Amino acid sequence: MAKQRSRRLRKKLRVDEFQELGFELEVALNQGLTPEGVEALVDAFLAEVIEPRDLAFAGWATGGYVCKFSRGSATEEDRSAAAAWLKARPEVEAVRASELQDAWYV
Repeated sequence: MAKQRSRRLRKKLRVDEFQELGFELEVALNQGLTPEGVEALVDAFLAEVIEPRDLAFAGWATGGYVCKFSRGSATEEDRSAAAAWLKARPEVEAVRASELQDAWYV
């Protein structure tokens, strides 16, 4: 049975019409990549994909979670752009981006 909640409470809990979506990234790096190369890859990913799209990234070079930095949801376009950028990099062997999922109640 669904709970009856006020609009204010639904917004505070980020459920129903206030649900926020994000996605997981799993990245396989090429063997022999130096720690400096890994750090450069992460810095470039943040500067070229995450920040311009107003996203937040929690994780490191081998994967993490991406969601909207401010209130709202990451979009399918954001998911595709992040995966495509990583796939185009020579340091990356394989990338898997999950479907959009609830960012608060995974």
